[in-house]
Order: sequence, then C-alpha cells, then structure tokens
Amino acid sequence: MSIKNGKHVLASLLTALAVVGCGGGGGDGRRVSDIVDATCSTSEQMNAVRGIMEQWYFFNDEPEQQQKYGNLDPGNFSSATELLSFLRYRPEEFDRGFSFITTTAADQQFFGEGQFVGFGFGSKFVDSPGNADLRLTRVFANSSAAAAGFERGQRVLTIDGRTIAEINAAEGLTAALGPATEGIARTFRIRAVDSSEFEIEISKSLITLDPLPTTTVFDLTNAKVGYLDFRTFISTADAALDDAFAIFEAQGINALVVDLRYNGGGLVSTAERLADLIAGFFADGEVLSETLFNSANTAANSVELFEERSQSLTLLQQVVIITTGSSASASELVINSLRPHTVVTLVGTTTFGKPVGQSAFGFCDDELLLRPVTFEIVNSLGEGQYFDGIGVNCPAADELEFALGDPGEDSLETALQFIETGSCGAVSYQSKPRAPTESFAGSIPNAASTSAEHYAGAH
Repeated sequence: MSIKNGKHVLASLLTALAVVGCGGGGGDGRRVSDIVDATCSTSEQMNAVRGIMEQWYFFNDEPEQQQKYGNLDPGNFSSATELLSFLRYRPEEFDRGFSFITTTAADQQFFGEGQFVGFGFGSKFVDSPGNADLRLTRVFANSSAAAAGFERGQRVLTIDGRTIAEINAAEGLTAALGPATEGIARTFRIRAVDSSEFEIEISKSLITLDPLPTTTVFDLTNAKVGYLDFRTFISTADAALDDAFAIFEAQGINALVVDLRYNGGGLVSTAERLADLIAGFFADGEVLSETLFNSANTAANSVELFEERSQSLTLLQQVVIITTGSSASASELVINSLRPHTVVTLVGTTTFGKPVGQSAFGFCDDELLLRPVTFEIVNSLGEGQYFDGIGVNCPAADELEFALGDPGEDSLETALQFIETGSCGAVSYQSKPRAPTESFAGSIPNAASTSAEHYAGAH
C-alpha cells in the first residue's frame, strides 16, 4: 500500500463515480426518511442506491451481504430509503443507521458552513422507568432554545402537552420534535434546576454552530492545563482549533483536556488536524491512521501521517479526553490514533463504538446524497473494530447542573485530579479559571464524516 493522502484519492474516485448516479453529502438532521420532491423518479433513486451500495459498501465482503443483492427485488420497496434500510448489514451494531440519504444542500450547509435547522438544544435521557426523564445537555447560542431561557440541566416535562413517557411509548422523541424545517413549532414545559417551571412555544430556525465555544487554562500545583470543549468536526472548526492551540502553546501548557463528551464525529480531515495539533510535534512523519475499503476497492486504501503544524504543542506531557456514549466516530478516531504515540487517559463513560466511516455519492443530478459506510480506520498498530466502544480509565459522571468547563463538574474535576495526582482522586486548584464563555455545549445533528472527503461521524 502506498503512503498518500487518502482524502485526495477518494475525492478523485468520487468524481469519476458521479457520472454513474447523481452527487451529494450527509449527517443527522440532514437525513431524509422519504424523498418526495426529488427530480428523479423513485425507480431511478433505488437503482442509484443499489449500484453504489453493491460496489462500495464496506460490509460487502460478508457472504450474507452478497445474498441480499442476489435476491433483491426492487418491487418489494416503496422508496430508496426503505431499500437502503434493507441493505444495511446486520447485526445492527455494525451499521446502526450510519448509512443514510440526505440532500446535497443540507450536507454542504452543515459541513461547509456549520449550519443546521433545529430548536438549538441537545438532550439525553437520565435513567428512569420508560425513559421519562429527559434533560438538556447543551443549548446553542443565538438559537430559539437559548432565547427561550433553556439551559443545561433543565428537565423537559412535556412537548405539546404530552409527557416524555407518552412520547417514547408512541412515535419516539425524534419524530415528536418534527422534521428539520424552519418554522416547525413545539410547546415545551421545562423544569429548571431550582424546581421552578415554565412553558413556552419555540420554533426551529437556522443555527450557526460554534464548534469550540469554551477554551481556558487551569493552573494546578504541578501542571498548566489547557481545556477545550469541542463540539463537532466540521470545516469551520479548523481555524478555531489552530487559534486555541496557538494560545495554549504561547501560555506554555504541559497537559491537555479535550472534552468530546457530546461530539458525535464529523470530517476526518478535521480529526486529523486535531491529532496533529496534539501529537504532530513528537510524532511528525509517523503513521496516524490507515483507511481500508472493501476487497473490491483496495486501490482506495491509504495511510495518513502525523504532520507537525505551527500550532502543534511542544511541551505536552499528558492528554486526557472526556467521553460519553455520545462520543463517536471521528472522536474515537482521534483517541485510537493517538494511543500508539502518547499516553491517552479517558475520563467519563465508554464511547459509542463507530470504527467505520462514510463517503459521499451524489445521485439524482447531484440533488441527493448517499453516505454509505465504505471504510474502516485503524491506527498504526492495525487496531480498530471497537464496535463496543472504547472504555475509560477513570469513570466519572456528566453532571448536568454544572456548566461545561466548570472545574467542579465531576468529569472535568476527575480529569484535572488525574493530571495533578496520577489517580482518580480529588484535586485542589492553585487558582480558579475564568468562567466559560458559554454555559452550554451546543446541540447538533448527529454528525458523520465526509464531504468529497471522508466522513467519520455519529450515530
């Protein structure tokens, strides 16, 4: 296998393939469950999806997958999305909806401009019977949710008068919130951290994502620690990462905490950039990762090398990464790629488990985009296949009553104490850092990874 930049190899392959179908890109919030306004027919859509999957789907080397193509009757499906669902490889953990269809416009809007349509909050279920306890994990600046007073840690009691338990027993939360269309409105009843309640109607709008809302430096007794809350791997994050690491380097940090607890992935190129900024100084020229396609497309296999950048950290001694079950794909790529080259300590809970990525194939005159799983990524030791997630060294809670970046929050406190003491115990601060610029981490559609390049994004 020759050592080359896999992004450019894949881009040229996709350009050649665009003639066969039509072209585009994807991610959650950009996915389409059914295509009703496309300019090409349902039959043309299904033919394009079948052709792309039959050539490029990563799991095609599995015998049961080949049987699906051999026994396929397009007449049994009413839409391209239904056909794609049938073609996903089982058991489900290997393709948990990772392969999907979206529109080219929505994909470019998210990955190129950092924009998506939504209410502007992230949420998760806290353990309770029937998943009845839904809490806000983050709120985006300049969103409808932020304007309405939504904050991290608040509990969603009802949506349009229905309890969360009722919604989960029926269509589920995603369906209840409605499509990614500007103007879609829902009425939320919210319980604040102080137990007060309020009810308000908000509408979905176009949100511009700040991929790196909080960076700060903590002065510990034995270490100077840079901290960054990184939301998603999109192209608009590149300059922000460069700026943050330039500040860290100028301030002479010797330890780093990267908070990826809600980062579901994104562009592989941005993940590689983050890895370079962390380890490029001492791993320059060494193997960062290998990208491996199915047996019919081994010519697309590639090797990515670490590259020292002008902002790469030179004094770094410790790297701690905060994770949860929402840390996926490109986030896991960074963790797995760094491990052979430096000591990486994980704090929080086990990651999601997505060692594969998607490529973008346009069809229907490039109006629609199929992002099938087409490759896996392994580190320099050939390690990958972490479908069960990557385990942590120091378990810690995600304490929603604390703002992200607050050193009293359990996951960050545990990370800092590990840097200070080498164990998962308590730590005392030499001085308190400045307050985070925001008290939230932002809610994004679950990301994936690629544009005309690789996409290693979320579930």
